[in-house]
Amino acid sequence: MSFSISINPGSGPALGATEANAASNIRQFVADLGERGIPATFQREEEEYDYGDGRYAFTVTTSEDDVEFTVQMPGLPLDRVRWLGQDQDIWQFPRLYVDGSSWIWYFALNQFEDDDAPSRQPNNTVRGGEPYQFTRVTGADPEAGDRDDD
Repeated sequence: MSFSISINPGSGPALGATEANAASNIRQFVADLGERGIPATFQREEEEYDYGDGRYAFTVTTSEDDVEFTVQMPGLPLDRVRWLGQDQDIWQFPRLYVDGSSWIWYFALNQFEDDDAPSRQPNNTVRGGEPYQFTRVTGADPEAGDRDDD
């Protein structure tokens, strides 16, 4: 019997990726940041900074405060990378890496916002979806399935 466990779905190689798709995707990513009121620019990094698994390195710089982020953008077609939570199966989307941490597209955008922004808080709402609900286990018997659902 064989099985596998996925801790961070979407963090594996982006098979079939191209640099042209990654460049198109980063343009959309920066446009999405602009829609959130975070104007930014990007530039392609040297190939040596690519993860080499179908992700391509870009530096994204916010225009207002000149903060730089390194984004490893998957080079798959946009509709296979840009998860916004609207009737999309999150398990089918690859992760972007922002300064070394992996995120699905929508949550990668959040990394560019101030720490006190609503999108950076627990229970934030995905546009077009329901609020995320976090379940807190409080001294419950895990085998009995007891949970404290606040």
